[in-house]
Amino acid sequence: MFNFPLFLDVTDKKVVIAGGGNVALRKARKLTAAAANVIVVAPHIVSPLYEMYKEGTIDWMEGKLDPEHIRDAFLTVSASGSSEAQHIISQTVRPDQLVNGADQPAIGNVAFPASVEEEEIHIAISTKGKDPSRAKVLREELEEWLKERQTKDRHE
Repeated sequence: MFNFPLFLDVTDKKVVIAGGGNVALRKARKLTAAAANVIVVAPHIVSPLYEMYKEGTIDWMEGKLDPEHIRDAFLTVSASGSSEAQHIISQTVRPDQLVNGADQPAIGNVAFPASVEEEEIHIAISTKGKDPSRAKVLREELEEWLKERQTKDRHE
């Protein structure tokens, strides 16, 4: 399904996350770390997302997803688990818009791979959506290997 690895600059790009739970939180953290302009649309959000909202790190539109929320989004993330929101996303986005179907992969055209970032190295890991837990294990192993390598390099 996702067969082309790509690193993408989302700086100041409008990203709408439908959903306010822990999946939305993980996506919001990754996207804000990459300097995206994140807007969460959900009736309720978990406490850490609310803290991000209070700090001004994200915007929050309290309520249900509406087509107007995503018409001009660079990237839309479906993370609510709501079939209604998934339907709105699949019927509203244009073919040139990016969609991550965190809660329904079939509506998406991009995936968030597991990734490792150390200094000038950034490695993305994908199992093509088949085994996210395996990607997580590989990420953890790579993180450990990179730390060991950096320690070794510093002592040489």
